[in-house]
Amino acid sequence: MKLNRNVIWIVPLFFIITYPLWSIPVGKFLTPRGGFDPEIKHPPQKVAQKFTLDKVKITQNQNGKKTAFIVADTAYTGDNSDILLMDNVDADIFDEDGNITNIIAKNGEYNTVTSLLTLITDVVVHKTHDKQFLYTDLLHYDNDKRTVHCPGPTRLEAEGVVIKGGRLNYDIKTATYTIDKRVHCILNDFVAP
Repeated sequence: MKLNRNVIWIVPLFFIITYPLWSIPVGKFLTPRGGFDPEIKHPPQKVAQKFTLDKVKITQNQNGKKTAFIVADTAYTGDNSDILLMDNVDADIFDEDGNITNIIAKNGEYNTVTSLLTLITDVVVHKTHDKQFLYTDLLHYDNDKRTVHCPGPTRLEAEGVVIKGGRLNYDIKTATYTIDKRVHCILNDFVAP
């Protein structure tokens, strides 16, 4: 009985004392054979998924109301998978009263994270309720702020009015325009009071 109790502490003590003798051969035996691939050390890099879509439809909502409906013939991702590059874009923007403003452009970008729509090349905006047209080559629509920004030259046409400016900002909530950078206005059929 005494031997069984002593074995419990003698065996571990034996392995501890003889460690220098058996650690080197056991260590060599347990060493992995072959080479070490340094790429295993680093986690795999995220590979961007690139894809192309035909007849893309994007619906934007805010507070339970539809704010925009965007249609494109094709959409594809580039290096940044958060941005959809689109061709032949046709978008309907809805104001607070549900009136539709139609925007068409040859090219566009839609950021899926920020909901920012950028339209490029031959952009035509038709505000059907007010019978207004806006022509520009670059337009930014921010769905969260509900604003339209045209940083380049713009031409706004309505019945009896043509306004040319270097930049345009439009707030959809308040329905107010800001046009600056050398504004040129032509009023037809204007009658002074």
